[in-house]
Amino acid sequence: MKSKIKIILLVVIALLIYLLFPIKTPQLLYIYKGAKSPPLDANYPLNSIDLTLLKLFNVKDGWIRVPTQTKKYEIMKIALQNSREKTRTMIMYGGATIEEFVERISKQAKLNRSKLLEIYNRYALFSEASIIAKHYHIPFNTNEISTMEHMLNVSALLFTKLSKKYATPLKSKRFKEKVIIASIIEKETQNYKEMPLIASVIYNRLKKGMKLQMDATLNYKKNSHKVVTPEMIKKNNSAFNSYKHKGLPPEPIASISEASLDAAFNPAQTDYLYFVKSKDGKSHTFSKEYKKHLKNVKKYKERLKKSRQLKKKIEQIIKQNLPKAPKLSPLPTSVDILNQN
Repeated sequence: MKSKIKIILLVVIALLIYLLFPIKTPQLLYIYKGAKSPPLDANYPLNSIDLTLLKLFNVKDGWIRVPTQTKKYEIMKIALQNSREKTRTMIMYGGATIEEFVERISKQAKLNRSKLLEIYNRYALFSEASIIAKHYHIPFNTNEISTMEHMLNVSALLFTKLSKKYATPLKSKRFKEKVIIASIIEKETQNYKEMPLIASVIYNRLKKGMKLQMDATLNYKKNSHKVVTPEMIKKNNSAFNSYKHKGLPPEPIASISEASLDAAFNPAQTDYLYFVKSKDGKSHTFSKEYKKHLKNVKKYKERLKKSRQLKKKIEQIIKQNLPKAPKLSPLPTSVDILNQN
């Protein structure tokens, strides 16, 4: 009996020492749902013991603010409270580059752009696409490390879920290829229903040993939003030019959504080899024969030409019918006022 009491006392003393031991921690911490440990835990002060304790109390997820020089029990105490930091929404759009995203959030949250990119490059799974296209909730008074690590953690948790779903190791060559395909899909369409069809065209062309010949692969980095021209295709000798090189680009070209990655793993079963924008400009017309594709391209160009002509005509009508600005008399000067008196 005495030996049991001694063991219990030793455990209690050890726990007290553990909880009272001083530690360094980031000022902002995110408590993940179910008290999970984030994939990027290098700067995360809570380990499996802490998280197990928090899980017992069914803690609320969200951001907490803690002293940078603190003790474990103080973090636990704050985490157990219901109050969480107020947040703003930051959106990573599908098909956006990390440079574009960082530029936007650095202005939005007044953060250092270079620091954000440095942290991204240090921990990212891929040069692009490591932050999944979705909404992120970040504290108003935030910092670079907490912001970037959180978005990478949320994305890594989703990547891990999908890698298990499709029985494909996260850091395998096959998974990376699926992310590359998903990034091409994301740049080609924002229509989730069409994504499996675009995926089928990519796989069908790869299977036949055809070049992908997709504008999306050239809309990379600084060319992200540029219109791909014959001159660009001719001058660009990078491995991302799918008009010159067979196979996939070496890296993902932009951010992806869960939908585009699902499409990369589950392409539609078709014999399509070509697609071009449809009349609405949002969806695509698919075909398996080149002759049919050329007809579709011709129709698209004719519609585009008519649309531009109509736009130009409307602009001219508006310009011609705008009322002329009234002539305003110049404001009187101090000399004019004195002369009147």
